[in-house]
Amino acid sequence: MTTQLAGSEATRDTLLVGIGGCSSSGKSTLAKLAVQVLEGAVLVHQDDFYKHDNEIPFDEEYQVANWDAPEALDMAQFERELDHIRATGQPAAKLVHNGNIDDVGKFGISEEYLEGLRRRYRGRISRQVVLVDGFMLYHDDRVAARFDCRLLVRAPYATMKARRAARAGYKTLDSFWQDPPFYFDQFVYKSYAATHARLFRNGDVEDRLVAPHIQDICNGDEVQITCVLEQVLQAIVAAQC
Repeated sequence: MTTQLAGSEATRDTLLVGIGGCSSSGKSTLAKLAVQVLEGAVLVHQDDFYKHDNEIPFDEEYQVANWDAPEALDMAQFERELDHIRATGQPAAKLVHNGNIDDVGKFGISEEYLEGLRRRYRGRISRQVVLVDGFMLYHDDRVAARFDCRLLVRAPYATMKARRAARAGYKTLDSFWQDPPFYFDQFVYKSYAATHARLFRNGDVEDRLVAPHIQDICNGDEVQITCVLEQVLQAIVAAQC
């Protein structure tokens, strides 16, 4: 999903912000909230770069499509889109929006609180902010290098599994996907762990993040979403320097 800019905004220098993480870490929710606070900001969802259903890698062992492999995404188009955003400050692609984003209203964040954040951050951002949320932003150095600010949203394994199980399913380009009972363990989390292990101490994605230039954003259920949102906003402001 993309939010379009007014023409005058496209002339400002672009600040490209990556908000990455495993499925159900809360990255998309935080990105959606941040774009509500930062006036003129643009939001792009990597999920809009999924391939058609018949192009998704098929796992022979489990006899299901693997939507969580990097190959499930049209990474070439995604990289071209990032380069265009870098140059112009706004998206080029006419994306088919899947709408697979949780309703942020469930968190009970008041409009008064959001307006207070808008006032606090108004004037503190001098560049055109484009936020990109996705589950495969940092698995490849070539992709990761395109971002000025790299945030990795994390939550404990059990928390993410419970959040994922609570979702009814996902709209794809051609149909509707529902997770089989084994899918989170064998595909979602397993793929995240395999592709992101190099970023963590001892290759353990539940351990400390050690990759340079990627900021750890903890978003477990024990942390208030407003506190995490403010951490994201502060990181974006700091990235301008």
